[in-house]
Amino acid sequence: MSWLKKNAPWLKWILAIAILGALLWLNRDGLKDLSTRQIGWSFFVAAVLIRFLSLCLTFSRWWLLVTGIGLPLKWLDAFRLGMFCEACNIVGPGAAGGDVVKAVWLAKDHRERRASAAATVILDRILGLWALFLSGALASLLPTAVPLGPQMKWAVWFLWAGTAGGLVGIGLMLIPAFTHSRFMHWLTTWRRIGHIVKDLMDSIAFYQGRRHVIALAAFLSLLGHVGYLSSFYLGAVALHGNRPIPNYVDHLVGLPLPEALAAIPLTPGGVGTLEGAVGYFYEQHQLALNPQSTPAELESARANGLLTSLAYRMAAIILGAIGVIFYFAGRKEIQQAAASGTEAPVPASQ
Repeated sequence: MSWLKKNAPWLKWILAIAILGALLWLNRDGLKDLSTRQIGWSFFVAAVLIRFLSLCLTFSRWWLLVTGIGLPLKWLDAFRLGMFCEACNIVGPGAAGGDVVKAVWLAKDHRERRASAAATVILDRILGLWALFLSGALASLLPTAVPLGPQMKWAVWFLWAGTAGGLVGIGLMLIPAFTHSRFMHWLTTWRRIGHIVKDLMDSIAFYQGRRHVIALAAFLSLLGHVGYLSSFYLGAVALHGNRPIPNYVDHLVGLPLPEALAAIPLTPGGVGTLEGAVGYFYEQHQLALNPQSTPAELESARANGLLTSLAYRMAAIILGAIGVIFYFAGRKEIQQAAASGTEAPVPASQ
């Protein structure tokens, strides 16, 4: 077990490469025309710029959560730490988890408020996931040229269920009677997670008197995810031109679940899982467009989804490469944060 834990980052990369390689092989016929495609570079540049602006909104969301409970943090420092996290996605095995780095870095000068620092990161993640579901759920209300197929209808129901469940959960966290209820006290007695629940509930109390901070952070999160999904679509337009691909609204509805799936720490940055999920989404769109689609048409649709994911990942790599500059500029501090990260009650980064 110790060997497995020590080599887990490398094993995850091996799994990611294996999944991605299998997807490329299985859809090789649909990728045959790749060399003849004309790339719309203006659309790709727009995709990178919109992703960067969305990142800035994400950094601002966390900065707002931090300053909202009285912890001092300059926005430029939040930007720097955010770029660290982008770098962590491409630096490779052994890089410190972005969440751990942010929490420990924030708490290093405020040791007595370590739990509060951790709470900002955890709440940031919760709001991010909820806003991702909300963006897809709201987009499902917009008109689209192609009616949703059976699988996508189930996806929309799942998005609405996640949105409603998240809203209820966030609302309960902001009610003092719930965070200090017998149920929550019972959870604090659980082995291994009890102290985490207690620290989180104690820290959430800071936000109960500052609900406007949560509301504004949620709004920034929604804008950020619409930006990410828009960047995804622009990457698709850059690659596929006039080929039959899902339209903008379809992307807003169909991409949140693949993005959420990619957040599961099975592989680094969701490499392989995101590409497979987006390929499946494109295949379902093709079936909705023409239920009698041939196997070749379905393979072409999956291949287009795979390429769209790779274009989006390329935009992330470009911005992550800039983050590497920040990473190596402060790598000693990152290593120190990683070394002490086991003391911070924060789950591992995606």
